[in-house]
Amino acid sequence: MTAQSGQASRGRGFTLIELLVVVAIIALLISILLPSLQQAKEKARMAKCAANLHSLGQARLMCDMEFKGFGPTWDDGSETRFMLTWVDVLFDTRILNDANAGICPSDQRPDEVAEARGQDWRFYFVRTMGVQDEIRRGVRTSYAINAIIHWNNKKDRFQNSARQVFAIDGWWTWFGGLNANWLASGGLGDPLSTPHWEGTMVGWRHTQEYAANTVFMDGHVTPIVPNLGGYVPNPSLNNPDRTVDTVKYFTWLPGEMPTRFDFDSYQGEIEEYRGRRPAYSGNTGEFGQPAGMPLAELCASYKTRHKTWARLPNNPRYRR
Repeated sequence: MTAQSGQASRGRGFTLIELLVVVAIIALLISILLPSLQQAKEKARMAKCAANLHSLGQARLMCDMEFKGFGPTWDDGSETRFMLTWVDVLFDTRILNDANAGICPSDQRPDEVAEARGQDWRFYFVRTMGVQDEIRRGVRTSYAINAIIHWNNKKDRFQNSARQVFAIDGWWTWFGGLNANWLASGGLGDPLSTPHWEGTMVGWRHTQEYAANTVFMDGHVTPIVPNLGGYVPNPSLNNPDRTVDTVKYFTWLPGEMPTRFDFDSYQGEIEEYRGRRPAYSGNTGEFGQPAGMPLAELCASYKTRHKTWARLPNNPRYRR
């Protein structure tokens, strides 16, 4: 065999230009496929979040049966800077088996707004207690309980339990009204005052639609997708905020103002409810709960003050 035929048998290698073309094609494919992969991962996280909320909704229904219609309170924040929450109450009573059901896999723990509120209000948490984990600003749970439901006055429960929210993806442990004003404004204002200090407690965190998974009083779970084009800077009765359809979903009464405080009288669209005040404002029991509320089992503040936590630390020192 001649030298010339030996060289021919080895074939021709790739030129630099050909290699660059291959690299460019691979990079293009990655740029096309990566968003799809990220969306698929987020949909999986959202599904896990929905399963968590379903567990919490079922735990509340069991709690209602066991404790004669009473449920957990939002947190023990008035007693400690390292709070235990309504999810911890359900876990501590052994109605909820998995404490991690209170954690949304899409929650950055803390999300931006929860961290800002934690810094402003000086509340902290660790992701894992008892291992000297990093102290973070914010709260332990990813889900916010409806403040109206937290107050446990049965007269504040709407007759159509499939439309009244029990809990939702949250940027705090509780929420007062269903709006996405801060998000719709581009997140440029102070998240603690847009529209007001109760106004950014719903956590709009899922997918490119900014959906919030929601469990209703009847136990079913569905996402609420905000209408970011319905934002009104200064909502009023004649020109209300439309970021959430509160006829379809609401905290207290259908058609309520999305920017309501939890203690506001009804100022919404349905005339027959106009001017009504929440019944919980007449509660006479300890910690603002109604008489007959089993505080030792279901009130987070009572449990901390009187050391009745069974599965979780009574002393805040050991919540770090």
